[in-house]
Amino acid sequence: MKAIRVHKFGLEHPMRLDEVEDPQPQEGEILVRSHAIGAHPVDVVIRAALHPFHKNFTPPYIPGPEAAGEVIAIGPGASGFRMGQRVCGRCVGGSYAEKVRMSTSWAMGLPDSYTYAEGAGIVVQFITAWNALVIQAEAGPGETVLVHGGAGGVGMATVQLAKIMGCRVLATAGSKDKCALCQRLGADQAINYREEDFAERSLELTGGRGVDVIVDPAADVNLAKDVDAIRTGGRIVVLGTAKALDEKASFAVQRTLLKDARILCMSMPNLIPRLPDLMRRLYPLVAKNHFQVPICREMALAEANAAHELLWSGGHHGKLILKP
Repeated sequence: MKAIRVHKFGLEHPMRLDEVEDPQPQEGEILVRSHAIGAHPVDVVIRAALHPFHKNFTPPYIPGPEAAGEVIAIGPGASGFRMGQRVCGRCVGGSYAEKVRMSTSWAMGLPDSYTYAEGAGIVVQFITAWNALVIQAEAGPGETVLVHGGAGGVGMATVQLAKIMGCRVLATAGSKDKCALCQRLGADQAINYREEDFAERSLELTGGRGVDVIVDPAADVNLAKDVDAIRTGGRIVVLGTAKALDEKASFAVQRTLLKDARILCMSMPNLIPRLPDLMRRLYPLVAKNHFQVPICREMALAEANAAHELLWSGGHHGKLILKP
């Protein structure tokens, strides 16, 4: 089969489209013929060796965490799936390939109402959003949630989940088009952070009280003002930083203490042991609610280097999909 592989860390080293051996499903796994592959900004950050978890990868390796396709083989001890079934999920051993392995506990049946491209943008984003809102923040109906980067993959998922949970949703984005997308996804208000101070605007929209929950994927940029925007007793969930390995994030400690605010941190790799439980919780929501997964662009697998350039530049909104 054909697969994209990273042969050397560093964005100056192009990835290659290689001919590799077909993978074989192991114990408790299914083999899937990919129809759509989700490309993530973190794939680029890992390839650039700017992510702490890049040390878990040894070149040459196949990048990418998720895909959607049809089951073409079932490994020993695997149950709950059938040949030819449409599925989506997190992959074992990378996803930028024509065929991928999935643990049955990391995969779900893809409802007919979803396209394969949409399926390739569900699992990682919505599980991250679920963990942030439900497990970490314990958000509830009637609370106001501020979602940073509402037009990004995780942001789009967080906006939709928060609305289903009965929350009022404020979302930040960096352009008028992205703000419009946030509102189409259900955000009650969208804040263009390039034109107005998100903390001041959040306070205005809450009558000076502040928001109950903030979900922040760029804490190195936002955390200081997050403390201004959060209410007394509020929760700030940190998903990451905007500048990869830049771990410095300054905030007013005394002000945070006076607000009794909680800063909660989470990382997707640390969720892997809990994926089976999270998948069981997520599937009924996916089946019942047709989540929107706006597709920014579909590109051929052979164009993976160009896709990474687009992801690195940040000049996109919506999901970027690779097609084998």
